[in-house]
Amino acid sequence: MTKRKPEDDVQAASTCKDRRINYIVIPDVPLLAKAKAALEKGCSYVKLCIESTKGSSLWLKPKEINVTFGPLTQKDDTLFLNKNRKLILVTKSLTTIEEVAKYVLSVPEANVRIIDSNIVSKYIVRDIDTDYSLEEIISDLKSQDILVSKVVRFKRKGSSDPIPIILIDEIGKTNRKDIKIGRMIFKVNKFIENPKVCFKCLRFGHTQLRCDKAKRCSNCGELHEDNCLNPTKCFRCGEAHHALDPKCKFYILEKKIINLVRDEDISFFEARKRVASQPSYASSVGATPSSSGGLSPAKSQFEELNSAILKLTDQVSALLPLFHQVENLREVNQQCIVRCAEIQGQLLNQVQENKQLKELTESQRSHIEFLQKQISLSDPSFQLHPVPSSELGLVSPPLVSFSEVGELSSTDFGSGID
Repeated sequence: MTKRKPEDDVQAASTCKDRRINYIVIPDVPLLAKAKAALEKGCSYVKLCIESTKGSSLWLKPKEINVTFGPLTQKDDTLFLNKNRKLILVTKSLTTIEEVAKYVLSVPEANVRIIDSNIVSKYIVRDIDTDYSLEEIISDLKSQDILVSKVVRFKRKGSSDPIPIILIDEIGKTNRKDIKIGRMIFKVNKFIENPKVCFKCLRFGHTQLRCDKAKRCSNCGELHEDNCLNPTKCFRCGEAHHALDPKCKFYILEKKIINLVRDEDISFFEARKRVASQPSYASSVGATPSSSGGLSPAKSQFEELNSAILKLTDQVSALLPLFHQVENLREVNQQCIVRCAEIQGQLLNQVQENKQLKELTESQRSHIEFLQKQISLSDPSFQLHPVPSSELGLVSPPLVSFSEVGELSSTDFGSGID
């Protein structure tokens, strides 16, 4: 187990924005065991991150990726490169995971790991005595066939004093109401995850470390540094609060989306579509108070854009059956190509046989002409039928019977026979 004590990281923790975390234990769960538990407990797929000791993947070119990992993966598996140039494999096959992990770990400086974010269920457990070590908790859970990827103990805000609250990341999609630790049964609550916010551009979904956009003021929403004297205004909803206020209607909607992705095991695209179809979403993105009492141009454009996105989503959904038909036709076409190749091979063999037969016919014809010449030398008055041409494909009448010629001797051929 990898263990990090609070006294070892006091200085590091003082610079951390999230000061709730006091103590973390990450069990050493084998990759295959983690993947098997995830697939058996409701996860529809597993994401593997293929990286190197330098960070990015050793395989970056599409052809190189296809040649290397094509034989190791299934037809339904997906490979792509993320923003950090790490290779991500999405699969639901344990065989694929085993083969890919075996190969990658055999390559120097290469590494493979499972991305835990989409295969864990997060639970908050309260009233856990701070004297109860996290290793003991993990051991108790393992005896109940509950695998965890991480256990976190919280601490009091502004201090290093632990509090009797822990966070358990259980591998698999589960829906627990309680959990047994030791001889006690504790009530649990699903952990409501907050959106990831960039403190530079104030957008959702990424951090400032990888942001290439301009700095935005969290007070007024304009493109400049913070600590301005302008009136407080959220650039998302236009109301009088900071852009990072957790009570902002757009912040609440984003929280719904990311928790829907985690709980329902769906994509962000599908989650946003579901949230956008709810009546509460329309009221959230509706008109904001203004001096004219009407919709601002930005809000109107946003609604039009959202409507266009929904229409485009419906069109894409309608095209999916056609896509499957094209895939089926592609398979049939592939079978036809294979059959045509077989027929072409048979025709080539037949042409070769015909060529050999033609050569044999020419040889026999030359031999017949030779015999006719010998007969003519022996008896000039004897009439022979012409030898047919093989090019015309004609069949000549049979040669005159040798019984009419009479008995010949070697002297009849004169000097023509050695």
